[in-house]
Amino acid sequence: MAEPPTILVVDDESTIRDSIADVLRLSGLHVVVASSGEDALQVLARLEPDLIVADIMMPGMNGYQLYQRIRRTPEWVRIPFIFLTAKGTPEDVRYGKELGADDYLMKPIEPEDLIAAVMGKLARFAELEASGRSLPNGGSASHQVALPPPPSNSDLTPREREVLALMVQGLNNAEIAERLFIGRATVKTHVSNILSKLGAGGRVEAVTHALKHHLLD
Repeated sequence: MAEPPTILVVDDESTIRDSIADVLRLSGLHVVVASSGEDALQVLARLEPDLIVADIMMPGMNGYQLYQRIRRTPEWVRIPFIFLTAKGTPEDVRYGKELGADDYLMKPIEPEDLIAAVMGKLARFAELEASGRSLPNGGSASHQVALPPPPSNSDLTPREREVLALMVQGLNNAEIAERLFIGRATVKTHVSNILSKLGAGGRVEAVTHALKHHLLD
């Protein structure tokens, strides 16, 4: 069975760090954690995650400094990076974007919003890898996000295809329900059916599967 994508979560507050890790694990992702920028570099020395979620306000090496260190290291430059912080002034957001971070999420964050952001970045990487194109930060895709095997025949209903298309865009269940004028419970049922029909273990696999095999073309 293919290994799930690995997410590195970096935050000096153990309660927040563990909460984020739990949400990601429940979504079928493999998670490793670090309590500081320095610890994160030690983790990176022994494994290469598929994505990093890091707090900005940390003692010692803060999130911005960690990001800059990672982007100066050729073997790490390809890794998507999401800033997570309670400090959200326009200046802070602008600075993070100028650095080139892939996303910037504000605490407290809803679990569905976190998963949507992570899923969207992983899906984008998988799309670039599948097409053989370079990543936006100049790196190259050295390995693939774990994907289920290609389907012999997709029997998604028209509504399920609509839901899947919005999942690919990174929308969470609440946003999909609002966009399609249906209840959240109905969206949850459609998502469950989509995962079952595609043989996917979670939303990330379903989205990367759809992009890899052009199911929505």
